Amino acid sequence: MDIEVRPVASPAEFRAALTVNRAAWRDAYAGILPDERLDAMTVPDGVELQERYDRATADGRAFLVAVDREPGAVVGFADALWNDERKAFCEREDAELRAIYVDPDAQGAGVGSALLEAVLDRVAGSNSRLVLETFIENRAAREFYEARGFERVGTSAFEVGEESYPTAVYARPL
Repeated sequence: MDIEVRPVASPAEFRAALTVNRAAWRDAYAGILPDERLDAMTVPDGVELQERYDRATADGRAFLVAVDREPGAVVGFADALWNDERKAFCEREDAELRAIYVDPDAQGAGVGSALLEAVLDRVAGSNSRLVLETFIENRAAREFYEARGFERVGTSAFEVGEESYPTAVYARPL
């Protein structure tokens, strides 16, 4: 797989990344989140899509896509920010990695690692750490980040629907 990682270029490409997000959630969180919640996830269109694209590409944020050059399809994305939208577990000089998701059919091909490296390159210099949270029950994600130099520094919780799920907070110096 020949991957190019770069900033998202259009609302249509952003929508393709959200489609990857939905497939990756169904794959990664089966058994963690209720099936009815996973089945209810939709990909926005129209005004909602444009509004989400505008927020994702605003100052203090990097929304990167991994594109398989052949056939030109989005196979993953990463979302990082270093503005006032960071979660409470972030310190003032931290960047927050909100997401890295890879299409289940492209997992294991280095896409996630390429996205993480691009995020690290993007946030280095103006931030002291890259901080993230992942569901405690998501062993694969915890192992992915630990293998790439992240250390668990705390816990938090993530709301999905009306339920709260425990998360592990990780950080890596930049």
